[in-house]
Amino acid sequence: MDLTLSLTHACNLRCTYCYTGEKRAVAMSRETAARALDMAFAVRESRVQLGFFGGEPLLEWDLLTWCTEQAEALAAERSIQLMPTLTTNGILLDPDRLRWLRNHRFHLGLSIDGNRAMHDITRRHADGTSSFEACLRGLERSLEVFPDVEVITVLDPANISHCAEGVRFLVREKGVRSISLNPNFHASWPEEALVQWQSAFATLGDLYLAAYRSDRPIYLNFMDTKIVTGLKGGYEHHDRCSYGEREIAVAPSGRIYPCERMIGADVDTQYSLGDVFNGFNPQWCECVLVQRGNRNPECKTCAYRSRCMNWCCCINHARTGAIDRTDGLVCFHEQLSIQVADDVGNQLFQERNPAFLERFYRETRPHSDAIKGIP
Repeated sequence: MDLTLSLTHACNLRCTYCYTGEKRAVAMSRETAARALDMAFAVRESRVQLGFFGGEPLLEWDLLTWCTEQAEALAAERSIQLMPTLTTNGILLDPDRLRWLRNHRFHLGLSIDGNRAMHDITRRHADGTSSFEACLRGLERSLEVFPDVEVITVLDPANISHCAEGVRFLVREKGVRSISLNPNFHASWPEEALVQWQSAFATLGDLYLAAYRSDRPIYLNFMDTKIVTGLKGGYEHHDRCSYGEREIAVAPSGRIYPCERMIGADVDTQYSLGDVFNGFNPQWCECVLVQRGNRNPECKTCAYRSRCMNWCCCINHARTGAIDRTDGLVCFHEQLSIQVADDVGNQLFQERNPAFLERFYRETRPHSDAIKGIP
């Protein structure tokens, strides 16, 4: 079971691409959180992944620590593995909080959009001033305690021209080893921005090659996932999210959604599955679950179909308003990612790069040749 608790609608930033709706001082109550935890741990599974989200979840630090300790008690009582995660902009992180998170075995995801030029275009304080220095301090403090902290960088038409330099700054100047580049699928991407996106990913391919050749491998989500799908022959069933089934998110109100990205301002309840006080609404659940997947007829014959995330309900909803329909921007991103990853992966395989072989051929079903690419 994957449970995400959206602790508050409040945030200390005003990111231009934010999809969580109006920022307001509305936080989850302990009663609501307790009911959500009871619901998650009632499912007979071997592990529970507990995520904290917002708004900015660190604005509710006391609630976060209380929820974690409650979850730890439930996990110990029922012999369930607990996997806590936190997604934060990092501004409110200090050494004491970081040590607490480490001691409680958190996976930490920290949002910062590359270098100053990239970051300040889209991520500013509520008063409009730069948040770069504050977020950078949070990153630097985090790296001291979490060397493998996952940095989350959003790609937007307004900042894409700075993407390559932004990632290079994080990797080479700050020592970040794990970066997830998440496109803003809510935006309209003009042709010029798409060209810049292609150029950025090509440059990042070179950065990835250089990192492996210098025996300092990095993780880039669009690169690593497509290398893995190339080796495995595509996404397997367990690779896909269990949207609304074994994966749920709870808003501060207690409403249940199939993913944290569907909560928004918690006013459009079209995809709400029920609430933690009354349980799931079976009719709504059936309605949502039956819509999952992809119904674009052209996707069925596409050569990239087995390695494409056209099945992501949240991305599809952002692009088309329907969870089972995708559009051309998804095609663009997926094909570009596959092409760059296959080129880079094949180069490293042909070079018999030790770090590359150890990472991908030890953990993935082996093949006798290089990455197979598209069928």
